[in-house]
Amino acid sequence: MPNTLKGIVYTIASAVIFGITPVLSKLTYSMGSNASMAACFRGLLSLPVLLCILLALRIPLKITRHQLVSVIVCGLVGSTATAITLGISYNYIPVGMATTLHFIYPVLTTAASVVFLKEKLYRYKVVALVLATAGIATFMEPGGSLIGILLALSSGAFYTFYIIWMDKSGLKNLNSFLLTFYLSLVISPASALYGALTGQFTLSLTATGWALTAASSLLAAVGAMTLFQLGLRHAGPSLASILSMFEPITSVLMGLLFLGEGISPLKLGGCALILCSVALIALHQRGEVRRPESDAPALQEEDELPSTR
Repeated sequence: MPNTLKGIVYTIASAVIFGITPVLSKLTYSMGSNASMAACFRGLLSLPVLLCILLALRIPLKITRHQLVSVIVCGLVGSTATAITLGISYNYIPVGMATTLHFIYPVLTTAASVVFLKEKLYRYKVVALVLATAGIATFMEPGGSLIGILLALSSGAFYTFYIIWMDKSGLKNLNSFLLTFYLSLVISPASALYGALTGQFTLSLTATGWALTAASSLLAAVGAMTLFQLGLRHAGPSLASILSMFEPITSVLMGLLFLGEGISPLKLGGCALILCSVALIALHQRGEVRRPESDAPALQEEDELPSTR
């Protein structure tokens, strides 16, 4: 099998797994769990597996003090805030809709790079922003849950911080398994603390709830991440970022099949507009990556670190 085709298969498989895990998380909500506990247990249960992988690959666990501080900031503001806001949004809007709104982060990253990092505002970026805004507008119909929409969009904003912080702090240079290990060390206690402060901390999950939580954790932190790294290696970052759009598509389908979540034609159109905006950015950046004289795009870094969501 050609390397590019292998990369396509690996990346799509990774995206499908990432699209399934939100459905598993929401299923546990009726079994005693909640958003903060799902984030806490996902990080906690993945730690022993990640540690075994690091030891098996003989990857040193040592990081510098600067890297530790950067990991703590990223883990709190980026990973934990992303996981909790996205998880809470599942209580208000369908999982597929929440995942699609969260997927606005490539467009938000582009906007932030223009506003705060003074990158050039090319025409395709303007078109992508317009498409994304139009897509979001389709969700603002009467009777819709504004809280759920804002929470899902907030998760995308927090993940935008995560991407930019990874790029500027140098954490992107750490091994992905090592980085996920340390981020999990931050996410788990931080989510537990949030749960305690909000009265949501609980260990009273059903046996099925614990099983689904463990499955979600291992699928995301180990299975999906490993597949994505293989896909990234064989297909390249630009193609991988486009194929990652199978994630929200999977969430929409799984939510429909297993949660009975419906979605109107208008909202489906909105999802399509948002995904088109992401594809537009990815396609143009693919062209930029091919030109040696071009600056490396900020969005390129997001593809290496999806497992902390």
